[in-house]
Amino acid sequence: MLGPLLALGGAAGVTLIGLLIWTSLDPDRGFWPPPSHWSWQSLLFWSLFRTLNIAALVLAALDWQPWHGLSLDRVAGGAVAILGGGLYVAACYALGRGNLYCGKDGLVTQGMYRWTRNPQYATAIPAYLGLALASHSLAAGVLAMLLALAFILMARAEEPWLESVYGQSYLDYRQEVARFYNWRHAVALARLELSKLERALKEARP
Repeated sequence: MLGPLLALGGAAGVTLIGLLIWTSLDPDRGFWPPPSHWSWQSLLFWSLFRTLNIAALVLAALDWQPWHGLSLDRVAGGAVAILGGGLYVAACYALGRGNLYCGKDGLVTQGMYRWTRNPQYATAIPAYLGLALASHSLAAGVLAMLLALAFILMARAEEPWLESVYGQSYLDYRQEVARFYNWRHAVALARLELSKLERALKEARP
């Protein structure tokens, strides 16, 4: 069962990635984001995307390797998977149902969106990779890597669409916040908190 499932998920992932690359070369082709909910692009995208997601999750469960024991890397992978999954749900809630996967309910720039322009993708990628690491399944790892690449390509393909929908507001936002991880903002915040701590320690000295 594992072989056919890997083949199905792998075929869906490779096809999906190929079509996303094809779209990135010419965004007007409209594979992602699709032109309408019931277009052939939308039906094909969601069929491939869901097949890849389900196959990766099922393989991680069915191909779990118990004989490797509870090693540090498995524990770390499981923790990343749980944290990433929880943050993914929070990101979806923050974006709102009307905006999920290229809805047009307004540009969101606050909360999690101050740290990344794509919090769903930025949290789903480590969640899937962490799950594959926790399972010690090579097959699940292959599909997790395909998913990670698909998420990266989806984020890139959405940018011309977001610019066309939100115009200068999106361009300004894109200048301020990184596509995936806003390390610059994180470092600046860490330095600010460190300076506050140092000031507090100095003031506490007799």
